[in-house]
Amino acid sequence: MELLHQTKSDVLRTFLSLSGVSIGIFVVTVSFALVDAFSRSVVAGFDHFGSDMIMVERFPVISDGGSDWSRYAIRPQPSADDYMVLSGGFNCKWTAFAGASGADIVYGGKALRDCKMVGVQGAWQHLVYSGVCAGRAFSLAELSGSEAKAILGAGIVRELFGVDVRTAAAEACQAVCGRTVRLDGRNMTVIGVLSYEGKNIINLYATDFAVIVPFATAERIAGRDNLETMVAVGPKADLRDAATGEMRRILRASRHLKPGQEDNFALNTMEDLCRQTVALTSKITSVGLLVALFSLLIGGFGIVNIMLVSVKERTFEIGLKKALGAKRKRILLEFLAEALILSVAGTALGLLLAWGALSLIPSGVLDARLTEGHIFLAFGVAAVLGLASGVVPAAQASRLNPVEALRSR
Repeated sequence: MELLHQTKSDVLRTFLSLSGVSIGIFVVTVSFALVDAFSRSVVAGFDHFGSDMIMVERFPVISDGGSDWSRYAIRPQPSADDYMVLSGGFNCKWTAFAGASGADIVYGGKALRDCKMVGVQGAWQHLVYSGVCAGRAFSLAELSGSEAKAILGAGIVRELFGVDVRTAAAEACQAVCGRTVRLDGRNMTVIGVLSYEGKNIINLYATDFAVIVPFATAERIAGRDNLETMVAVGPKADLRDAATGEMRRILRASRHLKPGQEDNFALNTMEDLCRQTVALTSKITSVGLLVALFSLLIGGFGIVNIMLVSVKERTFEIGLKKALGAKRKRILLEFLAEALILSVAGTALGLLLAWGALSLIPSGVLDARLTEGHIFLAFGVAAVLGLASGVVPAAQASRLNPVEALRSR
């Protein structure tokens, strides 16, 4: 086709014109791939923790617009007393208490700095994504005391002991149990190993580099004021709203809050967390799509420019074709096809760039990938863009007077 000769004669102009299409398709495709991956992660986290979980924390997940967040910072941390009154205050499936702080862990001359030490009490396994894959969990006596016992995350086990729980034999993981590590200078006996978690968008405590210990032990190591604490409650099925009201009543009475006095605690749910996270991602996606729209418009104008130049430089050929009997419709379809080819070429380059960018995301961080739906969407956009960009030049070419066109040379 004559278009190929035209593009070869000015490669730079063609490249610059198509770069807008490529960038637009790249942004659109990557945005949708990331949103789809994010949605899968949210659903997985939502299903794992359950939408009915209620968490007592200092900060609300969703706050009134314009609220002064500094006033939340002066609230008291959820305490063991809060946990106790909620545990015995009403009928629920389970309750848990946890507090987190940074800590250093050392074994055999190897050290990991600023790991996450999580002190737990009650039904703590509802608060983590991973389960115990080797060794055992805490006994009730260990949870209620200050035993020097610890359960290690998969990342810590890999770094300190050279054992990858994803691929190692069960005996190798089991061999880690019974060893002694130093946690912020205190000897701790390893009683269990957690399964590999990877990166999850919806989680409460990322456990791959976490050390799980009884809450009293964490309090003794870090100090009460240095633990970011939380009480979690799992109400019975379909009773979340009633349980939330009952929890508020119990906590207000326990904390001696007067009628009309503002709550000095927040009751959050996994549904709140998911909704807030989705809203944030939607805003980011909207910005990305706006950038993509401008890029596609620029790319469309680039295609129009190439096609108009092509019409001008091929006026004699168009006149010759018409003189030999070519119909107006044929000329119109020829130029529309060429505009479509340019758009598809830019789209193919954009998809290649998107595939390369998504492949750079480390395994386990986010399962973002190109799907058939993304590819069909990209080429659908390309078809619309190509046809829309080619209408004016194609119409101009089809309306040329053959006599005047032949005199152009």
